[in-house]
Amino acid sequence: MRFREALREGLKSMGIAVGNEAETLLISYYELLERESRFLNLTAIKNPAEAAIKHFVDSLTVLKWVSFAVGDHLMDVGSGAGFPGIPLGIVQGGVRVVLLEAVKKKSNFQQRVIESLVLRNVEVIWGRAEECGREGEYRERFEWVVARAVAPLRELAEYMLPFARVGGACIAFKGPKGKEEVKSAVKAVGILGGRIAEVKEYRLPITGDERLLVFIVKESQTPSAYPRRAGIPRKKPL
Repeated sequence: MRFREALREGLKSMGIAVGNEAETLLISYYELLERESRFLNLTAIKNPAEAAIKHFVDSLTVLKWVSFAVGDHLMDVGSGAGFPGIPLGIVQGGVRVVLLEAVKKKSNFQQRVIESLVLRNVEVIWGRAEECGREGEYRERFEWVVARAVAPLRELAEYMLPFARVGGACIAFKGPKGKEEVKSAVKAVGILGGRIAEVKEYRLPITGDERLLVFIVKESQTPSAYPRRAGIPRKKPL
């Protein structure tokens, strides 16, 4: 199965509608990803249909449960090759998307995608969450904060929650082990001003892989002591 066919079938199975222009941009994004992955090692998935489902459809599945408003600000922490932030930015053109990535070659790739596809609502920051989360320009400025395949939830909470404004939400994209992570992260999330509101379970179409979306509501300001300096959340998670 080719990329376009798998993308269409996958999105239809999940009940997600994407316009023709957005579909064209998603395909162009995949072509850039596939070409540059040959020498940049951006993704281990080589099969086009598998990439369509595990990267693109998975990134957009959040649209089953979330309605973004025009003018919302979304931060994608540890965006990697641009997932889920770039697909969401393509499909949700009225949302301002910021991609945060600490690896220079990946942030450079993201910038090339943005320029090639002329994504005026998407921008890239090269930096670490522990540092950017303390900066006034980004701290508690986002209605939505997302992260996919970054770190265990107990650690990830310290990267995400400082960016979310009070009343906003963080969404962690997880695999099956996410259920165990949720239990161990309750205390950390609370310390950082959040509350685990719900967990949505689903299976990806075609592949059948189990996935989770963990929704965290930001109820109060994150204490000024967090995030701690670079490397500490990983070595000593809350």
